Parts: sequence; structure tokens; C-alpha cells
Amino acid sequence: MRLVTRADFDGIVCGSLITLMEDIDSYLFVEPKFMQDGMVEIRQGDIIANLPYHPDCSLWFDHHVTNKDWHFNTPIVPGKGGFRLAPSAARVVYEYYTTEGGRQKAAEGYRQQAIGNRRIQEGLKILNSERMRILLEDTDRIDAGRLVSEDVHHPEGYVLISMTLDGKRIEDESYWLRLIDLLRDGSLEKVLNDPEVKQRCQGILNAQETLKEILLNRVSLKGNVIFLDLRGITDMPDGNRFLLYTLFPTGNISIKVADDSQRPNTTAISVGYNIFNTTSKVNVGALMEKHGGGGHKVVGSCRVPSSEAEKAIREIFEAIKE
Repeated sequence: MRLVTRADFDGIVCGSLITLMEDIDSYLFVEPKFMQDGMVEIRQGDIIANLPYHPDCSLWFDHHVTNKDWHFNTPIVPGKGGFRLAPSAARVVYEYYTTEGGRQKAAEGYRQQAIGNRRIQEGLKILNSERMRILLEDTDRIDAGRLVSEDVHHPEGYVLISMTLDGKRIEDESYWLRLIDLLRDGSLEKVLNDPEVKQRCQGILNAQETLKEILLNRVSLKGNVIFLDLRGITDMPDGNRFLLYTLFPTGNISIKVADDSQRPNTTAISVGYNIFNTTSKVNVGALMEKHGGGGHKVVGSCRVPSSEAEKAIREIFEAIKE
């Protein structure tokens, strides 16, 4: 059975939860746009998490507002996975496997019923543990942008770990897989003490000032809109995506424009509420959907041909300015 997910923190945590309950033998990490454009081959038996729906999958878990029409925002659907407008896709996964229908479906996936039942019971013990409760709560906070200033200026714990995930460099796949196992099997302390995790976390902290300098040089504040243009930058440090909002607190929504690292001649555009100034009324996910992307009410993204980028940026700006 293959898991198809996204290599952000929510997608990785989904992987940790799903592998507790399902016999996953391979992984495919993709960005949502590739799913939307029909560029990903989905096979019978695949489980999709934190990505758009595909009718050939066996299970699907998601929480993005632009995908809500697949299940009309109904509760968990036994036998096909689940969707709701939750803070994270990981929360939807948890809710599915802690229902009787989800547990039964997972057990049926094992060739030997006794092995399946034992695996499910062992998985449930971990799912209902205190450390998993903390991991899920922090995943909700991180994916929904429900952080406080201290989380941004001095990130630690799961918040810091989440900043080590760029999700775009396929050469990082071994790290993504490692994190799935670490988050599933160990405490926060154990994860932070893993040599590779420790190194990557320290790299994020070391790059904080460099990131701040780039943001200050590349941002223009246009009324309520924080406009960040990163096109042409090839050495952008990984890290703290919320730092921008501490630097420009009067803006209530941002546009970030960058060269798409995965597609030539393509521009990536992302829009998001300032998590410390959430006064915007724009449905970002719906706006991005009009430009071939999607997302949540408060954050979303799209990819457009670079030749059409300026037109798209102008239209998006007009829709979010006050």
C-alpha cells in the first residue's frame, strides 16, 4: 500500500499516524498543484493525505476549504477516509482511525485478521497516548497559523521541527521518511536529539538573521498588503515563514512571489493572513482557486506561467487590498 502525501509538517504527521494503522510499503511526496493538474498517477490501494482528492484512491484525508465539495463537509466517511474543515489533515486522520468504522477498515487491510487486529490495537494505544495528543495539538497550531510571537522569534519543539521541512527538494526525501518514523515512534525529546534533526534545527536558528535581512530588503508595504518579491533569489534560507508578520504588523495579509523551484518558467504565488493581525475578510483559498490553485480560507497558493505572473499578481492584489 502506498501513501501519497505532501512533505510539509502536516503531511509528515499524517504519515506518522497512518503508518500506525496501515501496512504502508512505499511513499510518494507531491505538491498539490501537481495533483490538481492531473500529473500524478494514483493507483488502486493508494492512500492520499493532505492533498486534493483522486477517485482512484482507496482512502483520502484532507481539510482544505477548496476541496470541501468532495464530501460536502460531512463527518468522517467510513471506508473512504474523511474530510472536514479541521485545523490540520492530521486531525482528520486521527478522527477516522479512532472511530469504529475506521478501525475495522484498517484491520481488513491485513491478510491475516489476527495480525491486523493486533496491529490496530497497538496503534490505538499510541494514537491515544499523551505524546500523540501533544503532537496533534501542535500540528493543529502550526498548520492553522495559531502561533504566538514567542513561537516565531524563538521557535522550539515541534514548531522548530516544522521549519526544517521545505517540501520541494526531492533530495530531502530520506529526511522526510526519517521524520515519519521518529514522530510516530518517539517522544519530542527523542526527535530533537536525533543528529540530523538537531543539525537541521540549528541551521534554521542560525539563518534567522539572514532571513530577516532578506525580508526587510524584499518587502514593500502597500496599504494593508505585505508584498514580498523573492524572484531571482536562489539561496533563500529555509525557515520561519511567520517571521514576516512580526516585521510588518500593520499589514493584515501578504502576497509572496517567487520562482517555482519545481517547474521552469513558472511563478509561485502564495497569499496568507497575518497571523497576528487577522482582520482581512478575504477567502484566500477561493481566490487562489480562481488562479488554478487552492488552500484554506486564510492561506493558499497558486502556480502560474511566468509570462502571466504580473497579470495574476495585479488581480490578486486588487482582490485583497482594502
